[in-house]
Amino acid sequence: MTAPKRRCAIYTRTSTEEGLSQDFNSLHAQAEACAAYIASQAGEGWQKARKVYEDGGYSGGALNRPALLELLDEIKSGKIDVVVVYKVDRLTRSLADFAKIVEILDAAGASFVSVTQSFNTTTSMGRLTLNVLLSFAQFEREVTGERIRDKFAASKAKGMWMGGVPPLGYDISNRALVINEPEAETVRALYRRYLEVKSIQVLTEELEKAGVRSKRHLTAKGVELGGVPISRGALTHILANPVYRGIVRHKGVFHAGLHQPIIDEETWRAAQEARGVAIRRHRSLTRHSAMLVRLVFDDNGNPMGPTATRKKGVLYRYYATRSRSVGSISRAPMAALDETVTTELEPLLRGDWMRGSTPRDRIICALQRVSIGSDLVITVPAIAIDDTALLSMPVERQILREGETIVIRCPISMARPRNTTMLIRSGGVSQPRADRSLMRAVALAPVWMKRLDSGEVASIKALARSEKLCVLHTARLLPLAYLAPDLVTQILEGRQPRTLTLTALIAEPLPLDWSAQRARFATFA
Repeated sequence: MTAPKRRCAIYTRTSTEEGLSQDFNSLHAQAEACAAYIASQAGEGWQKARKVYEDGGYSGGALNRPALLELLDEIKSGKIDVVVVYKVDRLTRSLADFAKIVEILDAAGASFVSVTQSFNTTTSMGRLTLNVLLSFAQFEREVTGERIRDKFAASKAKGMWMGGVPPLGYDISNRALVINEPEAETVRALYRRYLEVKSIQVLTEELEKAGVRSKRHLTAKGVELGGVPISRGALTHILANPVYRGIVRHKGVFHAGLHQPIIDEETWRAAQEARGVAIRRHRSLTRHSAMLVRLVFDDNGNPMGPTATRKKGVLYRYYATRSRSVGSISRAPMAALDETVTTELEPLLRGDWMRGSTPRDRIICALQRVSIGSDLVITVPAIAIDDTALLSMPVERQILREGETIVIRCPISMARPRNTTMLIRSGGVSQPRADRSLMRAVALAPVWMKRLDSGEVASIKALARSEKLCVLHTARLLPLAYLAPDLVTQILEGRQPRTLTLTALIAEPLPLDWSAQRARFATFA
């Protein structure tokens, strides 16, 4: 009786590509041994498939190997009955992966054979033996990995370069970093310029305009990397890379490197201090609503930090100084100063400055310093400013160019109308923005008054309950139904004087006479 035919596929694998270019390599030797074993089983109906599935240069610790994945697809489609390998670890070194392969084989009714170990997964004893063998194979793989990691750590501790793409400014020679002088001079220039502008964004844009590119590197496989514009992330990495001061870092531990440093210790520390200030400033901006944190000073040079006070339930925010040698102004209203700086600076910024960022971020990244006293002095890098916009500045503004920075001096004065604090520029009150709470109040007050007059609600208390508001607050808002129409129009269009706030409106009884209402706010308009 003739045995049924069994289609046999040969699978071979090596972990490295070394020697694969030879006429007869390890893959060929494995295939020949497997083919001889299949021939010896011809009486059992075994027939070798035409194709040999080869994975050269792939680790046995994972399944994402091209030839193996193709072989598994063939098994699932029922085209392969037996998988033949030279040794079990050629197929996999992982117990978990082996269990997946066996599951695929079982589902397709296929089996697995190792030539040198004579195992067959069609029997329970064969599977048990294979599992034991694979346990040792996985153990060997893990021990090998530990040895490699230990060797890597020991080499790093000695300051050796352990491969990878060399940083800008260095080349690799005999597995060591050697200085590439033209690139090294570029790195030194980056550090010097950063200490001048203290802005990653400014420096990134300057590098792009100058055509500075990242390190070009040719890998062992002939793939060219780098040669692209230096991004913000890449620039940050260059400024933080301890390799440039002759240090090798491994898992947070620093070791003296065998290579020569490009950046001296003093420059390195100054750059890290500047980066630390920038990082702290960014973190402060994410925690607080203050836009000018670490940027605003009084006219004596004292820093003014964010502070707040609460009065009658209302929170007031300021920039204030704690120095004893206070300048002409000890504190300034936060919202007013932020808005004034924004109003002055935003029209002057180049259109491509921080393209894609929010208006607030564009302002923050452009500012270098804000000083407030009898005048408001704003210092920005010249690269961020549109020169044509400077020509249309009001004559009251003084524009001074100092090297690569521009200083803008704006005459201001302080005003303290009812329950507000305002910065008034020489050209008038800074242009207000839509006050949503005020707009909502003047829009709702007439509606509430109609509900009361029609009897829909019996009292102010009932009205407050239906609106889920405080009774006292509701009572204070109701008189806004009698606000002069021109004032209402200004509020709804966002053109109201900055002093015309909701707090100022309800702080004192509102006159019913429209002329008196206009007179009340005219002195501050």
